[in-house]
Amino acid sequence: MIWKPVIIRGSEPLALALLKALADDIACGSLPAGARLPTQREVADDLKIALGTVTRAFNEAEKRGLIYGDGRRGTFVGETPGGRRLLSAMSSAAIAGVDLSRNHPAHAYDPDLRSVLRQIARTPEIGRLLQYPPGAGFSHHREAGARWLKTMGFEVDPQRVFLCSGAQHALTMAFAAETHSGDAVAAEEYTYPGAKAACEMLGLELVGIPMDDDGIIPDALESHCRHGRIRLLYCNPTLHNPTTRTSSTARRKELIAIAEKHDFVIVEDEILSPLLDRPVGYLAAMAPERCYYIVSTSKAVAAGLRLGFIVAPQKSRQRLVDSLQTSNLGGPPLMAEVFTRWLDNGVIERTISKRRREIAALHQITRETLKEFDLHSHRSSYNAWLVLPDNWTSADFASEAQRRGVLVTPSEIFAVDKRSPNNAVRLSIGSISDRRQLQHGLEVLRDILAGITPKESVKV
Repeated sequence: MIWKPVIIRGSEPLALALLKALADDIACGSLPAGARLPTQREVADDLKIALGTVTRAFNEAEKRGLIYGDGRRGTFVGETPGGRRLLSAMSSAAIAGVDLSRNHPAHAYDPDLRSVLRQIARTPEIGRLLQYPPGAGFSHHREAGARWLKTMGFEVDPQRVFLCSGAQHALTMAFAAETHSGDAVAAEEYTYPGAKAACEMLGLELVGIPMDDDGIIPDALESHCRHGRIRLLYCNPTLHNPTTRTSSTARRKELIAIAEKHDFVIVEDEILSPLLDRPVGYLAAMAPERCYYIVSTSKAVAAGLRLGFIVAPQKSRQRLVDSLQTSNLGGPPLMAEVFTRWLDNGVIERTISKRRREIAALHQITRETLKEFDLHSHRSSYNAWLVLPDNWTSADFASEAQRRGVLVTPSEIFAVDKRSPNNAVRLSIGSISDRRQLQHGLEVLRDILAGITPKESVKV
């Protein structure tokens, strides 16, 4: 049969528009299961668009089960019903030209998993990794965690180190150990969306505290404490997500003093601190009986290595173990074994060194390309924070960037209070492994800010 898709140009990336047209035609029955599609070249010629645009759309459609290739016979409609319903669940990020919305490390620098799995498979005691671990994790994995923290300037007894399934799991368990439904949790006015989700799940009231260039403003936190009880402060004082700010030692001491005065605990999220060239003064090192410390491997080593470490106050350890056992009966033994072996043979150190060098290069490109605008960045962060001119809201800017094939994250996603300024976007540059692709995406953003209208709505 002859398929002639109708796509609406200008409202979104062309590859996404083509994918939606394909899904619509499958959903309505005009493309029945088993129907043979035109070749990608024929579609490109018919629509007068680039072949690469059609390839991106077809590849994504095949991933989602909408179509399948059968060698030289061609490409056919799959048996999956309801193509548009399936499409509605997918992210346009999958086929966007440049995706600066995903805060994860570039997969090009992931360590070799196959070799370490072969080593583990030859271990006589491998069966132990399939058993339930102790609530805090196996002792040699906790010791490995403590050794890793020492490389970041945080020396801690392994008995204080608890394993979990990543930083998201860690902060949720710390919240569960220290709060009850209805309690108030304070955080930076822009905070990690996962913390917002954890508070919602646990029935906690999240309170946003204003920030300056040094992090949380102490007077603002003190004011909130005077007018209502704060049970816990969640903060990300090093390479803050999304603003990239890092709090000074003096500012951290001020936060600890307020916590001691008003008797609340601090959950310190140090997810990006492994990427720093030099260690900082951690809250949990300054006040070990007042603070939780959280770090994970997902940003520094590999996104899929779902392993986190929590250092907890002595008085809170049993509550934390109870939370961990309730949620997943302890940390992930196989993930922890992979990490431990990588730590022992130097893979962790080499991987982090590679990521540091590449991130620094990406930030240099970012700062140079957007030097005329209000950009906040740090050479060790995966992110940059672009404050927009007064004529843009973050949502409108993100929408226009997406229309031109670049995905960014608007500040509303991070805002705790709707009254916070919505005039910035986060650029997650660390996930990009192709510097030319990053350069192109940044140039698109620069053109938008400069008021330059492209000749075509989307470059393909």
